[in-house]
Amino acid sequence: MATLAGISLFFFDQLTPGGILGNCFGILAGLMVACAYLVVGEVDEETRMTGILLGQVFTAIIGLPSLLFSHVSLTTPAVLSILALGIFQLGIPYILFGLAMKDGSALACNLIGAIEPLLNPVWVFLFNGEAPGFFALIGAVIVIIAITLWCIWNEKVCRVKEAAG
Repeated sequence: MATLAGISLFFFDQLTPGGILGNCFGILAGLMVACAYLVVGEVDEETRMTGILLGQVFTAIIGLPSLLFSHVSLTTPAVLSILALGIFQLGIPYILFGLAMKDGSALACNLIGAIEPLLNPVWVFLFNGEAPGFFALIGAVIVIIAITLWCIWNEKVCRVKEAAG
């Protein structure tokens, strides 16, 4: 719950009535990602990797019709950007996610995955100079503390179980 509260603070700096629909879609997307963590954690490795691949294929198929309703210029920088996003934002992370789910619990992978939205403002600041707002910084601290405390607690529980068993 602390992680959710911390990430929610990211929205407070730029929460406007006009942005409600986007924020609702963002919350819905987060809910779907959480469901994916739960489902993917319950299957064997081959099924997991196949499911992740099919998920990416379906994403492309569903997204392609949007090209009909927008003006798209297929310039070299645009194609390179699409390739970079496909490889580095989705491809490699999802392969690593599938491999991590083999050894980690759905909760552990989800909590560690919660660090990703915290890094986005860092990259924006480093490359564009746009500083995160006050509430975003507080939210980041809350998320990092919550994840760190959970990892420490989980490690202690595992040690107690090993000592007892």
